[in-house]
Amino acid sequence: MIRLIVTDLDGTLLGYDRRVKEEDREAVVRAITNGIDFAVASGRMDNEILEVLKEIGHDAHRISQNGAFVYTSDHHLLHQRTFDPALARSIYEQARTLEAIVLVCNEQTSFVETKTEQMEHMRSRLFFDIVEKKQMLDAIGHDLSPSKITVIAEEDVINRFQSFVHKQWDRYVDTFISEPRCLDIMPKQISKGEALRLLMNHLQLKGEEVACFGDSFNDIPMFRLTPHSFVMSHAHEQVKNEANYVVSSVHEAIETVLTINEKMPQT
Repeated sequence: MIRLIVTDLDGTLLGYDRRVKEEDREAVVRAITNGIDFAVASGRMDNEILEVLKEIGHDAHRISQNGAFVYTSDHHLLHQRTFDPALARSIYEQARTLEAIVLVCNEQTSFVETKTEQMEHMRSRLFFDIVEKKQMLDAIGHDLSPSKITVIAEEDVINRFQSFVHKQWDRYVDTFISEPRCLDIMPKQISKGEALRLLMNHLQLKGEEVACFGDSFNDIPMFRLTPHSFVMSHAHEQVKNEANYVVSSVHEAIETVLTINEKMPQT
């Protein structure tokens, strides 16, 4: 039996309008009503995940910032991880030289050194405002403990910087393309997969008892934990190749999960 559904947000459960489609919301509620546990795994912050759950009308286990923070559905903190301050300062110092927007995030807030007009479109997709923090380098390690550094730029800039980061700090960081033109830099061994493994251990679940939904490269570590991996049809071909099912929506994936469970012998 599939006992836990884990879904990504942006491009999967959440549209660019920050809304959950009604048929997807109804499908999630139907799965929960059928006794399946529910979790969200996102590059977004935990307070943003909570806003989405208000729309769904149910609590859920929460994996935020690609696995930097993990909470159970009853709000128990299972895991948290932040950067070594010196490492975060070194990465930020290099990132700020790029033609890019560079966000430094702690658990609940995204900070930028200087706000620009370019950020208005980005702001429309967020649930909370980006906070301007002057003297970012001085703040890191003092009044700011970063858990994620995000670089938003043209694809060629992202690809070059991702390669540079791996050459410089491969022992200490992991990187993920969370969506087009968006590079997330995380402390080493932080991923949605590592976080989900921790949650599965806490819930005493095996891989075959979990279904994962996603659409981006940062979802691949989750896909590799279960035979029930569902990728959205608009995803990059490399991401599609990592999943066992290709679907057009969350409600289609949930219908498949419910069908799989119906065919299982009852225990």
